[in-house]
Amino acid sequence: MAYEKVVVVGPGGRLGAPLVQALLQYQDCHFTVTALVRPTSNYTVPTGDDNRLRVVKEDFSNHTALVAALRGHDAVVLAIPYGPELLGASKAIIDAAIEAGIKRIIPSEFESDESPLTEPLYGNKRAVRELVKDAADQGKFTYTLIRNGIWFDVGFQIGLGFDLANKSVTLYDEGDRKFHTTTVASVCRAITSLLANPTTFVNSIVHIHDFFVTQQEVLTVVEKLTNTKFAVTNIDVDALGKQSYEGLKRGEFNFPNIAGVIKACIWGKESAARWDENDDSAALGLGDVTLEEAVGKMLNA
Repeated sequence: MAYEKVVVVGPGGRLGAPLVQALLQYQDCHFTVTALVRPTSNYTVPTGDDNRLRVVKEDFSNHTALVAALRGHDAVVLAIPYGPELLGASKAIIDAAIEAGIKRIIPSEFESDESPLTEPLYGNKRAVRELVKDAADQGKFTYTLIRNGIWFDVGFQIGLGFDLANKSVTLYDEGDRKFHTTTVASVCRAITSLLANPTTFVNSIVHIHDFFVTQQEVLTVVEKLTNTKFAVTNIDVDALGKQSYEGLKRGEFNFPNIAGVIKACIWGKESAARWDENDDSAALGLGDVTLEEAVGKMLNA
């Protein structure tokens, strides 16, 4: 039986906002959504939505109030952006979910596989993961972790290296290493499928993707659709990763160092975004998006 009563924590973010819409538009079951936000949030119900979506504002430090907000729901999706508040907010929700009788937690994972390079960066994500697994081991609830590689649309210009305005691209090494990448819409589809079919992928990690491609293959499509030859800059990605990792270890958590280790994790020789192409995507209803279609959307955004 589907987990139809869903709480989304972080409903206004890059994942949370489209996820709320995907749940409400899902045809195979009747999801109702509670958007859980802090009292200071400006989030409001999107125009035109019916009474299946409600907004609840609670202080995340108020355990009793959080328990009351979660009680009666089936599942919680943590769509909390990566940052210093991730661990504290997630722990507060997890503790309340246990007392409220939540059946399934989907934490804010949504990344590539583990890599030694991200050790100084994603300690809070690992801590959340351990909290979730410990609770599941005790039978408090079940969980599913989602690994989707690099976000295709969110990271198109930042992660994939395209500068559309200047018709240029940065390729890591020769840009010929394959990697998995997923659109936000497909991540949302995977989540809705997991909640609609909760007996699948219980207490496990799922790997999904829309495309298993190289930067060169994406560049070919970009140049075709723009009818323009892009200027190419090549960067030694493993050297970039080493330099950025050393910066993080010194406590220099700036954007170049964070982006550098992520890029090395994706395009380095030991990629964390390269797994068996026959992963869990088909089982979760993915596989009908073409690279040309996705690139076209980015060019017209």
